[in-house]
Amino acid sequence: MTVDDGVVARNRRGWDEIAVARAGGLPPAAFFASGGVDLDEPDVAAMGPVAGLRLLHLQCAHGSDSLSWANLGAVVTGVDFSAEGIAAARGLAAESGVAAEFVVADVLALPAGVRDFDVVYTGGGALCWMPDLDRWAAVVAGCLRPGGVVQVAEHHPVWEVVSWPDGGVPVVSGDYFSRGRPVEHVPGARQAASGGVPSEPFRTFVWPVGDVVSALVRAGLRVELLEEHGLAGMFGDAGGVRLPSLYVLRARKPV
Repeated sequence: MTVDDGVVARNRRGWDEIAVARAGGLPPAAFFASGGVDLDEPDVAAMGPVAGLRLLHLQCAHGSDSLSWANLGAVVTGVDFSAEGIAAARGLAAESGVAAEFVVADVLALPAGVRDFDVVYTGGGALCWMPDLDRWAAVVAGCLRPGGVVQVAEHHPVWEVVSWPDGGVPVVSGDYFSRGRPVEHVPGARQAASGGVPSEPFRTFVWPVGDVVSALVRAGLRVELLEEHGLAGMFGDAGGVRLPSLYVLRARKPV
């Protein structure tokens, strides 16, 4: 077992432990049954129409984003390494009546049949769990049909390294360029209150935006769009200081 494998296994155990608590904080089945979409507006706007497209959602967790894309018309397959998370996603899909397939698998070791998608998608809080960006980008490229696109809608890595205590002055609390060095993840107060804290601390990774772009380019994809956004309730506007909280990146596989 490599160091990376050990980190992934530890994180998987943690996600399995907190699956029930985390699922309790998501929109209910009735929300999705009524056509609800639980996605950030910049993400939906950048993606454009998805009706009829085969969409692979990597690191789908409990499936709320997956069901949102399904409600927008995509034919969705969600993948996550947490068996407990996938069980919750399947339950949510069944209860809401929204069609989506869910698969238990490590993103870096996908089953052979997970291929030929029009869109590969990852939502906020996905890449911080990846120990190797080049392996991840190669998997993404391998899952796309020629002409297909990957869209990454990720919380900005500034999140990982800046603290904003009590709406005061931002404080640099981490290394933006730590890259492949795992960092102990300290849950926030909201996670602790919901029971979403594992018995062992998570290990995450800080990947600069430029590293994500470069990994996709090295995998043979062509970058078409990169946007940075500030979203209300994430990073604020204390004392006139503004920071990005989300970036949206899209790249295409050549025909």
